[in-house]
Amino acid sequence: MLHILTKPSDSSAFAQMQLAAGAQDTVLLVEEAVTAALDPTWSAWLHFHQRIYLLSEDLTSRGLAKIAADHGLPTVDVDGFVVLTEQNEKTVTWY
Repeated sequence: MLHILTKPSDSSAFAQMQLAAGAQDTVLLVEEAVTAALDPTWSAWLHFHQRIYLLSEDLTSRGLAKIAADHGLPTVDVDGFVVLTEQNEKTVTWY
């Protein structure tokens, strides 16, 4: 399953998503959620290791692309977003 998070890491939406996400699920951070790039020690980077991505267009629009790149955080562009949706049979968006 693909979990798409739109709210920042300190939101109730993130807390709910974290409880619902399974061991094989993928997480995509979009909109306000890309502010997680500001905290490279955020526990979710370890919890969802190699299954969490930031949408590059949202990073760029918020001036966070360099920070994400400097910390080696995984990103996808809109085309990568489409690939993630194709790879996952189900998708849920957390607002």
